[in-house]
Amino acid sequence: MPSLKDWLPALCGMMCLGLGAGLIGVYGFFVAPLVQEFGVSTAVVNMGPVLLLLVPGIVSPFVGKLADRLPVRRMVLFGAALAMGALLLITRMPSLWLMGLCFLLFSLGLTFYGPVVINGLMVKCYPGREARALAIAAIGISVASATLPPMMGFLLSYLEWRAALATLAGAVFVALWAGALAGLPGEVVGTVASDAAPGQPPVDADIYRRREFWLVGLCSALGLGVSVVLAVVYPPHFLAEGYTLAQAGWFLSLAGMAGMAGKLSVAWLGSAANARAKWLAMALLGLQVIGFALLMGAQNTPGVIAGLCFLGFGGGAFLTMQGYLNSRYYDASVISRVIGAQMPLFMPFGLVGAPLAGYLFDRTGSYEPMFMLLSGLLLLAILLAWLLPASRP
Repeated sequence: MPSLKDWLPALCGMMCLGLGAGLIGVYGFFVAPLVQEFGVSTAVVNMGPVLLLLVPGIVSPFVGKLADRLPVRRMVLFGAALAMGALLLITRMPSLWLMGLCFLLFSLGLTFYGPVVINGLMVKCYPGREARALAIAAIGISVASATLPPMMGFLLSYLEWRAALATLAGAVFVALWAGALAGLPGEVVGTVASDAAPGQPPVDADIYRRREFWLVGLCSALGLGVSVVLAVVYPPHFLAEGYTLAQAGWFLSLAGMAGMAGKLSVAWLGSAANARAKWLAMALLGLQVIGFALLMGAQNTPGVIAGLCFLGFGGGAFLTMQGYLNSRYYDASVISRVIGAQMPLFMPFGLVGAPLAGYLFDRTGSYEPMFMLLSGLLLLAILLAWLLPASRP
């Protein structure tokens, strides 16, 4: 029977994703302070999350190849140092454009301990148990979503935003280095794919020729892109609806807890869902559409909570789907490069999603038009998942 030690890499992966992708959930708390300090529009400040998709979209194919050839521990240590060092630099910058350059470095650092690296490691470390391992690792994002927003709201109640950000960066750096050194393997995990035999197409070329590569990539890009936009717009949306900053933090915490429940459900299903992977993805996307309908129709706090529970459960569980769906179609030896090669597909929506949300809010004073657009994108993602071929059990 597997012991806790056997699951240590998954637990460390949980921490990496929580303190990597999970940090996106606190970005919205800095929108208002930056708008006030530099006198710019919300749309301009919302350009920051564009880098969180644009940079991985550019460098992830390269990072994915490295993750199939280098020890993940080294990549995580490097990424943590670069990302948290960049956040500390942001707190010292006097202008918004210099902060943007530092945020670019932060986005690059996140890529080295983000989903491409961690999800690939989970598939390699846990053959036959990919769904459970991916769900455990992704729980870190829900834990971060449930704990970091209230903590950040509390810090910003007592500290100026620069001091609060510096405190967060220092704590995350220590946690990531301690966790990586204690629980991540120091050697290359899995079989490194060799070059193709003479007369055979290269591995990378074969990846791009397969229909499932594009369907999984586009479906994941739409689903995860919606989650990124929501993480940015939730705090200002609730503030515009008349809630306090502290209440907005607790709303995000609730959504994070619902997301954790979704990931635990995927972990509980385990290998039982292997033959029905695409139907599971479709169900999780559908729950989010229901959540948007409830949130936009909410007349009181209980209605908001109901919408957040559906959005959090479906969106949180869907974070595991890119790695899980790919594991149903590709060998573990190339899984990191497959995930990395799909990341450029995240760029189109990543370039316009958050800035468009800010623009619509500046013009209408509401995020509901953006919520309607996001619901339509989720319906498109459901169609793409339905078109996937049958997967291996």
